[in-house]
Amino acid sequence: MASDEAPGAPIDRLMKLLNEQFVKFKKTPYTIPVAIGLIAGLHYLMLLYMMGSCWIGLLTPLLLFVLFWFFDIRRVKKLLLYGFIGCTVLMVVSTAVLVSWIQSLDMKEALSPGDDPILVNGFVDPEEGSDTTPFTYNITLRQKNDSFVNISDIDVRVLIGSWGREPRNESMNPVNIVGTVVDNGNYTEHYYELTTTLSDPINQFEFRALINGTWVWATDYYDEEAVSSVGPIFSDPWAVAVPILFNITLYQSYLQFFAIYAILCGMVWWMRRARRQRAKAIEEWEKKRKEMEAKTTDEDARVPSLSRAMGLEKEPDTFVCSECGVDVRADAKRCPSCGEKFD
Repeated sequence: MASDEAPGAPIDRLMKLLNEQFVKFKKTPYTIPVAIGLIAGLHYLMLLYMMGSCWIGLLTPLLLFVLFWFFDIRRVKKLLLYGFIGCTVLMVVSTAVLVSWIQSLDMKEALSPGDDPILVNGFVDPEEGSDTTPFTYNITLRQKNDSFVNISDIDVRVLIGSWGREPRNESMNPVNIVGTVVDNGNYTEHYYELTTTLSDPINQFEFRALINGTWVWATDYYDEEAVSSVGPIFSDPWAVAVPILFNITLYQSYLQFFAIYAILCGMVWWMRRARRQRAKAIEEWEKKRKEMEAKTTDEDARVPSLSRAMGLEKEPDTFVCSECGVDVRADAKRCPSCGEKFD
């Protein structure tokens, strides 16, 4: 026996069932945690695949607002409260992702620019540690044997935290100035090192040497631009999280995410206020119109003549037919155009 149901009926019933369950779910206390959990997951994916993109600062608060609205959280006060909580969760997610990313960075060799760099093998050892770990900075100066090199000074420039802190310049003493000849006797290498401890968990470094009266820098390079080499980084994730939290994610979450989110909430409040004011104005206008109609006499109810409607002097012997709009003499009993009878 053939079924009378249309082919799409099972899908329609499934969609109806899911919609009913979703409506019921929106009335449970789990709505807010689920909404915040979804935006946290989306924000995590954006940080993984869009790190450094300015779109994160716009998409994240927009998605937060859309998700709350989708879960029927539409009162402005609740939107602001739950938005603040959501931005706090986003701050924690951002901090965790940045800590993991920074601690996974590979240290790159610092060297001076050019095809034949004079400063090479700039490193710090070890790459990880703590505030009690002795870190040793190393740099090698390659001197051509057929040229005179006057080395007046050489030091390492430690950029502690690199968030507005003054860099720390430490002079380096030659440990081994050995006559090791490399490249078929064309160069002699001079080795320099400095051992020190660091108090900040996130650091960068550069080397420089005053050679023949000119400072020569040894750095890392990104897209052919000189950048400071990263390291060392403390191995304790909580120690690394503190400067990231107070210098990046705290400001990003509240001065960027929540600020844009609050603007969206403000737009909703303004549109609702404008709609209420418009409805109130229409209501007052309708009330005044009814009051005027109640005061209008039968004579006043007649449609004014064209000259009166245009603001000209009133024609006492004519008026306009209310049915067809034709000027009719004041003493007429019937409209000459449509035949309408007048009292």
